Amino acid sequence: MLRNFKYIDILEGVKVAQELVVKRGIDFFPVVEEERLVGILTYRHLIGVHSNRIVADAMSQTITSISSCTPLWQAKEMVDKGGLDVLLVIDNDELLGIVTKTQIYTELGKHVDLLTELYKSDYIYYYAKKLIELKQKASIIFIDINDFGYIDKKYGHIQGDIILKEIALVLKNNVPSDTYLCRFGGDEFVVLASYYREDCIKLAEYLLDAISDFIFSNGIKVRASAGISILNNILSSNLDSAVYELINEASLASTIAKKQKSPFYVAECVIEEQILEIN
Repeated sequence: MLRNFKYIDILEGVKVAQELVVKRGIDFFPVVEEERLVGILTYRHLIGVHSNRIVADAMSQTITSISSCTPLWQAKEMVDKGGLDVLLVIDNDELLGIVTKTQIYTELGKHVDLLTELYKSDYIYYYAKKLIELKQKASIIFIDINDFGYIDKKYGHIQGDIILKEIALVLKNNVPSDTYLCRFGGDEFVVLASYYREDCIKLAEYLLDAISDFIFSNGIKVRASAGISILNNILSSNLDSAVYELINEASLASTIAKKQKSPFYVAECVIEEQILEIN
C-alpha cells in the first residue's frame, strides 16, 4: 500500500500536481472539494495535460475503495472488472493509503506455485468461500497422481518436476473457464466448480482421460485418481471450517479411489452445525 500521497483541491492547477510528481515523487492525489473526496488524480492523468488546466479537467471521478481487510483476490477482481489502476484503502472513513494494480499483481505473484505456474491453495479457499456466500453449489475435484513417488525414484526428481509441469499444463488447457484450478501441494491438484453431481463426475472423468492420453516426456505413463466432494447444503456459519472439510473430504475420496483402483470416488457432503457428514 502506498502512503506517499497528497490531497489536492479540485480547483487547484494541474501544474502544482505535476511539480509534486517531479520534485517529491508523489504519484497519487485524492481530489477533494470542500473536504469531500470527489476523485482521484494519478501521474498517468497528468501526462499530456497542459499545465494551465485545473485538476477537475484531468482527474478521474471513479472512486473505488476497499478496507484494509479486503482479501487480495477480491481486490484483483475489482481492478480487473473495473479497468482500474488504483484502489483507495479506507477504514472508518479515513484514507489509509492507495494500492495500485501493479502492487496487487506483484503480491499475487507470491501466491503462484513457481514450478507449475498455477495458483496455490489459498486461491481455492477464497473462491470456495465466495461460492458458498453467494449460496451457489461448491464442488471439489481433488486430483492425485498415481505412484508419483515411484516416478520420482525411478526417473529422478528433475524428471518428476517436469511431469508435474506437464500435468499442470494439461489441466490448465482442459478445465472449463468457469472453474478454478490450483496446485494444492506435491502431486495434488484441485479444481473448484459450481456443478451438480453429474457434471462434476463428467469433468473429473474428462480431466483424468486428458492426463492418461497425454504423451509425457520420456514416454512415461502417468495416471491419476480423483476424489469428488459436493456441498449440497450448508447450515454452518463457519465458512473456513466448511471449506476445509469440503476439500478434506475430496482428498480422502481420492485416497479411496486409489485403493479401489477406480477412476474416482464421490463424497456428497452436507454441513450441519459445523460437522460435515458423508451421505
